[in-house]
Amino acid sequence: MPRLDRNLSMLFALNLAVSLSSQLVQPLFPLYLVGLHASEVEVGLVIALSSAVATALMLPSGLLIDRIGRRRILLLSVVMAAIPIFFLSFIGDLGAVTLLYTIYNAAFSFFIPARMALISESATPQNRATLFGLMNIAWPIGGIVSPVLSGYLIEAFDWSICFLTSAAIIGVSVVPTALLREKRAEPRPAEPGAPRVSLLDRRYLPQMVMFFAFHLVMTTGIGGVNMILPLFLESQYHLSYYLIGLFFTTTSVVTLLTQIPSGYLADRYGRKRLLAACIAPIPVLVGVWPFVDNWVTLLMLYTAAQGLWSMTWPSTLALVSDSVPAEVIGAAFGVRMTGIRLGFTVGPIFAGLLYSASGAAAPFLAAALFHLLGIPLALLFRDSRRAAHEEETRAEEADHQAEMAPQPDISIEGAAKLLESFKSRARG
Repeated sequence: MPRLDRNLSMLFALNLAVSLSSQLVQPLFPLYLVGLHASEVEVGLVIALSSAVATALMLPSGLLIDRIGRRRILLLSVVMAAIPIFFLSFIGDLGAVTLLYTIYNAAFSFFIPARMALISESATPQNRATLFGLMNIAWPIGGIVSPVLSGYLIEAFDWSICFLTSAAIIGVSVVPTALLREKRAEPRPAEPGAPRVSLLDRRYLPQMVMFFAFHLVMTTGIGGVNMILPLFLESQYHLSYYLIGLFFTTTSVVTLLTQIPSGYLADRYGRKRLLAACIAPIPVLVGVWPFVDNWVTLLMLYTAAQGLWSMTWPSTLALVSDSVPAEVIGAAFGVRMTGIRLGFTVGPIFAGLLYSASGAAAPFLAAALFHLLGIPLALLFRDSRRAAHEEETRAEEADHQAEMAPQPDISIEGAAKLLESFKSRARG
């Protein structure tokens, strides 16, 4: 089990603050928009617009990370997240809320790739998935506490108290961010006149396309379900904000329990193998929603699907890290996150349109189809560490067989016997 040094401990504290703050706002935010008299389609458009801006910034932020450093980008993201959430507590106009929420969402375009790059450079190829899993538990800790807390704050007070609490938490995270120290990746020695390392190189581009496409189709389904979920539970089952928040809390508990084991299993048995095994049941778990009439059963299905999806995070992060050189790791994570953010942009729009035009069942059936498309894409990934491990195993077996093979007798007595044998053959 990898240990967290001072730098990773500060990053974990920052990640925990970001998780606590964001989970106070994001899960129930569609209901806040409905309270501003937004329709289902308008709710989807607001969330999609904020995701579109975040998507557009994701790849440039990855390039900036490799150029100007991780800590500066993290400081920028903290400031970008704190200011708009603070102002949301005083503003109730839908247009202004859309602008502020878009700026808030854009902050994560800078935070997430920088965080991934810092973790990757602190890991070894042997423990990378395990370390990602260990650091990832900051996300579900926030997800366990904050959705239920936000439901309580909204019902006991109002949305402004929820927004102010979120802004205060993210503001405090400036402290661990300022204490971070980063190790800049040293470029590999290059021959004079050699081109710079680029993700457009044919050695890296096919895998980057696969990572982008996989995360796009998976998060299109997830983003659509997550946006529709609060509206669906309120309209179909008339659940309170507290019980709706419970859906997000239980998935966070499962995510907390799965991150470290899933990272270990990925390092032990292969990242691609675990990835395919985890996503295979998700289409069924999501597709049966329209045929279930009990919200407790829906809670179990949703928790299982989200838990399996969260088990893929260490595997995909390690696969990305292993697929490119260190000097472009930030850009590679930017490509991955661009696919994720684009899915979270398209998914809510698609789900909102289906929900309004075709009924409550349509978004869940469409999400199941998108998840199904992710399975063949996952099988196209190249697990370079697994291949290297198998090559090492074959080499060790060959060495062992060579050691067990009969060896010629090179002693003096052996040489004399060999000479006598040659003489006998000559006389014959």
